[in-house]
Amino acid sequence: MNSGYISAEERDAVEAEQIKAFFRETNDQNLAGALVLSLLVYVVHEGIPAWTWQPALLTLYAVTLVRAWQVKRYRTAPLSRSTAQWGRSQAVTGALAGICWGFANTAMLTHLPTEAQLLILTVITVSASVNAAEGFAYVAPSRAYILAAIVPPTAWLLTVGDRLHTILGVMLLIFLPITLWQAVKRNRIFIEAQQLRFRNEALAAELTVQRDVAEQAYRSKARFLAAASHDLRQPMQALAIFHELLAHETQTARGAELLASARASAEAMATLLAALLDVSKLDANVVSVDCRAFPLQTLLDEMAREFAPIAAQKGIALRVRPSAAIVHSDPALLGQVLRNLLSNAIRYTPAGRVLLACRQRGGGLRIGVFDTGIGIAADQHTAIFGEFYQIGNEARDRRQGIGLGLAIVERVTRLLDHALDLRSVPGRGSCFSVSVPLAQMAWPPEPTTADVAPVPSAISLDGCRVLVVEDEAAIRGGLQTLLQDWGCEVSTAGSMAEALTVDIALHGTLDAVVCDVGLPGPGNGIDTIAALRARHDPDLPALLVTGDTSQAALRAAHEAGLVVLHKPIKPARLRAALSHAVATRPQRGERPRAPARAAG
Repeated sequence: MNSGYISAEERDAVEAEQIKAFFRETNDQNLAGALVLSLLVYVVHEGIPAWTWQPALLTLYAVTLVRAWQVKRYRTAPLSRSTAQWGRSQAVTGALAGICWGFANTAMLTHLPTEAQLLILTVITVSASVNAAEGFAYVAPSRAYILAAIVPPTAWLLTVGDRLHTILGVMLLIFLPITLWQAVKRNRIFIEAQQLRFRNEALAAELTVQRDVAEQAYRSKARFLAAASHDLRQPMQALAIFHELLAHETQTARGAELLASARASAEAMATLLAALLDVSKLDANVVSVDCRAFPLQTLLDEMAREFAPIAAQKGIALRVRPSAAIVHSDPALLGQVLRNLLSNAIRYTPAGRVLLACRQRGGGLRIGVFDTGIGIAADQHTAIFGEFYQIGNEARDRRQGIGLGLAIVERVTRLLDHALDLRSVPGRGSCFSVSVPLAQMAWPPEPTTADVAPVPSAISLDGCRVLVVEDEAAIRGGLQTLLQDWGCEVSTAGSMAEALTVDIALHGTLDAVVCDVGLPGPGNGIDTIAALRARHDPDLPALLVTGDTSQAALRAAHEAGLVVLHKPIKPARLRAALSHAVATRPQRGERPRAPARAAG
């Protein structure tokens, strides 16, 4: 036994394991014992009285059958008796088997010549050694057997009186304790191994519980952040709007400098918040996947509209090759992957071009984002998908991003079961590609190739009649002032019902809608835009803004063909998106415009 403390529960468990291991091996040894004694009797029984071996051998057969029955009963119903009862029954039957061996061999020794006696003694010692070795799990039965089988012939040898028999008796006296001690040593090793096993199992179970508790706490935190996503984004949106408005107010040089610092800090905080909320939703396992067949071109068009102004502002040529492929994926999640990859490509391409293109590979489609940027060394290809890891940004310059975009890409592609691949040459550029299964193909795509014609974010919005629908009063007022500063004529509403009422007062002179998704009362932002388009025309420019990043909201917006901007939205991005929507609206005849207003 170990010197350490052993609880009663652990002791009971070890004893149960001892009995289990003993019964697993004992039946073969039990049958072998009866067979060996039978063979020994067969060899030496001629010329000696039958009473010396026959009663003992028949009794051994009976004991062997009883022990075999006990083994069978244990294997079928181990809980029918206690561990101690199973152990005692085997110790008693083991002692009875040893008595049969001891009586038969001692009685036969008295009638046999020396050569036959040596044979019997050899068989006795071998049988005792084997019993001690194989009964290591539970020593009581083997100890009882060995004592009962060895002591009687030893006593007889010591009483014969001649030198040979005395030496043989002394040898058995030495053999007996050594054999018993070896059995005890093996038994201790077995018990200590079982104690160690149970303690390791208990430790593993405790670690599992602690891990589950930690994971539950992590998931709870992530679920909380995911649930709070909308509420956390709203104040950041208001802050961004008011920073933009302050920039147009009269101020001192010192005030302008302080405002610029405040705007930079707010933008960095908004970017970090948005990425953390996205990661938290993925880690909380609250993002559901809705894979279905859809034309990839709708997603490519969306990427072109969204990133053309951003690339143009940086002086980078963005090219999006069209495709007629029908892919099977979740359009909202796949769009999130492409957005992050394009954003990364533009950010890390100081000059040159970025290409979004796809190519058929077997039964799937590989969508790649190529850039002529700084490239990524091979030893960093794994690390870049970790949280907050950035190449060449040891100082954590927020203008270079925060290092969560690729972490989100890796999580989303794993969720979608889409293979993500990276090829890159430092100094020459990179290619991130996502393999998407095809639902149907029409190849080659029509049209064959096209470059994105970016709409400058600085296009004039003078006189553009815009309806802002937003339930948050601070954001609604801020957007109204911001759009008016850009030259727009702005009307506002806080719900769908109010928006439809305001639209009636406008007498059909609406040019664009900026609408939040979540609105009080019946009808959400998607319903509101649909109702306004039904009153005007299906191509009425509309931007859907939201702090809700749930997949259900994104899918509904995607199905409605709406451009979605996630709060907090940078004013420059809002202006670029609104300019693009207004400038690319299909013309259905010229409509009179209200006189243009100067930017305030």
